[in-house]
Amino acid sequence: MPLVMAESMGKKEIIIGVFLMILSVVFYALTYQFPKRTLAFSPKIFPCFVSVCLFIFSFVLVVEGMLAVRRSSREKKLKPVSDKAFIKKSIIRLSLGTLIGYGYTVLLPATGYVVATPPFIVGIMLVFNEKHWLKIVATSIITTSILYILFRIIFKVPLPRFNLF
Repeated sequence: MPLVMAESMGKKEIIIGVFLMILSVVFYALTYQFPKRTLAFSPKIFPCFVSVCLFIFSFVLVVEGMLAVRRSSREKKLKPVSDKAFIKKSIIRLSLGTLIGYGYTVLLPATGYVVATPPFIVGIMLVFNEKHWLKIVATSIITTSILYILFRIIFKVPLPRFNLF
């Protein structure tokens, strides 16, 4: 990626990260208005969890943006942004990612979460040029398992199931 684009992306990451951090704090504060429950999980547990995760990831985004700005400012020679191949490649990746996401939403009700999610993750990782097959397979299986345990077992959210029989 050209250095000028890296610097502007760094600034955008900082702005978006700060905005999302503020949004996560607002959402977290709003969870205190939820009713309290003592028999099972409180209805505010999941929104609090999402708010904390959003804050953490937003903070990481801000740090990455700061590092990108610092890196690009240290470089003396800035290349002009005229990389049409980069833009074309980005549009193709975005289109492929959208098609894979659409295919996932079509297959999910028919095949269920456990069957549809690993191929979706594999497809997205291939679109973003991950080359190590062991990493691809491990990530798709581990991510699917962790999300299944988190949502189905811990939060008791019903996930789509395979109902052929």
